[in-house]
Amino acid sequence: MKIEHKNFETLLKVKGISKKAFSIYSSIPYYTVAGWKKSGQVPTYAMKLLEHMPSAKEQVSAGELLEMGLPKAILWNNDPKKKVPTDIFIVATLERAYNDFVVEKLAAFFGKERILSALLRYKDRVSDRLIEKVTTYLQAYKSVA
Repeated sequence: MKIEHKNFETLLKVKGISKKAFSIYSSIPYYTVAGWKKSGQVPTYAMKLLEHMPSAKEQVSAGELLEMGLPKAILWNNDPKKKVPTDIFIVATLERAYNDFVVEKLAAFFGKERILSALLRYKDRVSDRLIEKVTTYLQAYKSVA
């Protein structure tokens, strides 16, 4: 099964990742990655790699996460254009609406390591129980991916 190239391009844009950076991260030759545009399709495995690649963004807007499929109701910042620091966005969103769906979407966008780093950075502001639940889920999510 193949994915439409426009979905791949959209995810690259939203995550702030260049094709060259994806090529290096995935060890897929750049000319192969660039060639997917001509065919109009991207292999499923490449899309999965991109989904698990950490976002390079230091600031993020609610609009970017809405594009990834998070419901507007759970976002603490509903202004789709306002940029906020990534770690604050992650922690505040998890505090507002923790569930496996939210963690999975955040992990696909930011990467598991970034989520854990954000929680540890602001551990004095979040409950130990939240950190434990997110960590447990991400460990299971890692073994599935």
